Amino acid sequence: MTQTQKLSKNDIWKFDRSVAKNFASHARQHIPDYEVVLDKTINICNERLSKESSILEVGCAIGETVNRLQKNKFKNIYAVDASQDMLDHCPKGLAIYYCSKEFPNTGIKYDVVICNWTLHFIKDKESYLKKIYDALKPKGFLILSEKTENSGLALERYHAWKREQGVSEKEIEAKARSIEEVMHINSAEWYINKLREIGFHELDIFNLTARCFTSFLCIK
Repeated sequence: MTQTQKLSKNDIWKFDRSVAKNFASHARQHIPDYEVVLDKTINICNERLSKESSILEVGCAIGETVNRLQKNKFKNIYAVDASQDMLDHCPKGLAIYYCSKEFPNTGIKYDVVICNWTLHFIKDKESYLKKIYDALKPKGFLILSEKTENSGLALERYHAWKREQGVSEKEIEAKARSIEEVMHINSAEWYINKLREIGFHELDIFNLTARCFTSFLCIK
């Protein structure tokens, strides 16, 4: 596609009803270590939180993390997503849900904010991260997973991994085109520097693949 060519509205990636219906399988075909990161997210919460702790998930999709948190007896769960179609597939009664493209202004101070595979769809990440930081209690923490590479050998390995999951070459090419205008990639180094600038005093990379994705634990 040349620089003068534009994608049609139908070609641009959207978290609509068709995606929501198949999201569970789609995520596992397109996000390396998806299950591993979900498991580690819950393990971190179990290690660091009480069951009464306040938890916010940003970009909750169809509520897989919400469901796991509830199964682990966490009681105060909040979740936000920009897509009502995705929220319609979330488990009912397990969390207080918000539909918003913005960080929810609830007045609640959270013990943890979980933001897995969401911030790369937000252009002004710095402002969003500042809002997360301000919404955390002292010593609260952020769990953040992001696509941090989108070129070179890392992208080649990522596409090779997708093929191993049964994703066709046509699907890989179509997905790559569809996210060009909606996914905004920053490097792992950018996140480390920005998170420290914002005020997180301790950072740890708790999951890293050779296929473009990085997960951070960030302590306020």
